Amino acid sequence: MHRSCGRLSGVSSSAGVCAAAARRGLPASRRRGGLAQQQHNASVLAPRRVRPRASTEGSSSVLDNLDNLALVKKVALSGKVFQQISAREMFEALIAINQIKSKKPENLSKVLAGNEAGEGGSYWKLVYTVGKKNLNEATSKGTGSVGGNGGNFFPVTAVQNWNEETNRIQNGIFILGVFSLIFSGDFELVDKSAILYFDFDRLDISLGPLSFGFDLPANEERVGKKRPFFIWLHADEDIAIGRGRGGGIAVWKKVDKSYREDEGVYV
Repeated sequence: MHRSCGRLSGVSSSAGVCAAAARRGLPASRRRGGLAQQQHNASVLAPRRVRPRASTEGSSSVLDNLDNLALVKKVALSGKVFQQISAREMFEALIAINQIKSKKPENLSKVLAGNEAGEGGSYWKLVYTVGKKNLNEATSKGTGSVGGNGGNFFPVTAVQNWNEETNRIQNGIFILGVFSLIFSGDFELVDKSAILYFDFDRLDISLGPLSFGFDLPANEERVGKKRPFFIWLHADEDIAIGRGRGGGIAVWKKVDKSYREDEGVYV
């Protein structure tokens, strides 16, 4: 179980993730104007490649005028229905972002693990993952070489918590407010390289009113740079994009106390 969660945290594959909705097409005509709240971060922005498609369904009219980072943010912060009809666009935007040699995100410790609100750090919900195979294929041969949606929206509530005051990470799965499985351990953030190393030393499980936990045995092979890690491509107050040791890429969105109370997450 410990090893399985490690793969999830490292974003090594999308195995076990339910299939996203069927790929939808972009309309041939483009609507002018776009959204007024586009985010322009020069370090990760790149023009989106326009591909004519016959269908007029879906979210394309909303997404057409957005750059890659703004598109990822728009989809990540949207509801489930909009996300599913935008899955392919999300994949293509992430491939473009991953290929840019950009400036490392700034103030990572504060953004990812800040504790200004006194809530035990910051909380990030896993939204979307692209596995190593599809990421490598699209990077080397182009996104057209990968069929389907390319990546998957994560089907259950998975939330990570980083606390810069304690340098502790929690990685939890939460189901219907009655079940939780939480791994926790230490992390080390290297600002210069935008790499966050981590490992788990405890597991806590809750089912309704019942809960128990235990310490995990130390793994002598997982030390220093041999630990699981995330390389951060982007992080702001809304979303974070990172590559895991396993070779995949993932998107998280920041969640607040109200969300956690409603979903029974770390409460």
